[in-house]
Amino acid sequence: MNVIAYLRVSTAAQTVENQRQAIAAAGYMIEKEFADEATSGTTTADSRSGWAACAQYLRDGDTLVVYALDRLGRSTVDVLSTINALHERGVRLAILQQQFDTGTPAGKLALTMFAAFAEFEYGIRKSRQQEGIARARMEGGKYQGRKPKLTAEERAALKLRFDAGENRSQLARDFGINRVTVHRYCSVTGR
Repeated sequence: MNVIAYLRVSTAAQTVENQRQAIAAAGYMIEKEFADEATSGTTTADSRSGWAACAQYLRDGDTLVVYALDRLGRSTVDVLSTINALHERGVRLAILQQQFDTGTPAGKLALTMFAAFAEFEYGIRKSRQQEGIARARMEGGKYQGRKPKLTAEERAALKLRFDAGENRSQLARDFGINRVTVHRYCSVTGR
């Protein structure tokens, strides 16, 4: 039986080191670890490269150790889908912070309930954020939103090169943005 760790942090300012230390302090001898850094929990598990590699690596009889339930994701449906996929493959899941172990029926039930509460908490936080943004806008436009990744001149140059048929991946590298941003700036709506 192998013990595998999965670590995730949401922003580049965070580090997985605290999670790694907590898992070691709990007495787990990690044989391999996988991590997603600067990756939001709202990103589905299948869309995270670290998780995809971890899921591919796991075998029947392995134990997956995760620091906290929200490291798996923020959506109840996504987390439960992940847990079910692990269970079907014979992988035991241990979540340190909530002290859950899917090796028991009570552990499975508790995980399901906590996944629902995690999604509820995220929804409440998101709602409060939207209320704060709306209030700031009403108070004279205090909220400006995220600054554009490119200046107007850079966007124009990007659009010209895009319309000329240049590769999106190359454009993304040249302008220091991702392919989705290239598409967004060059779409028909012409942002």
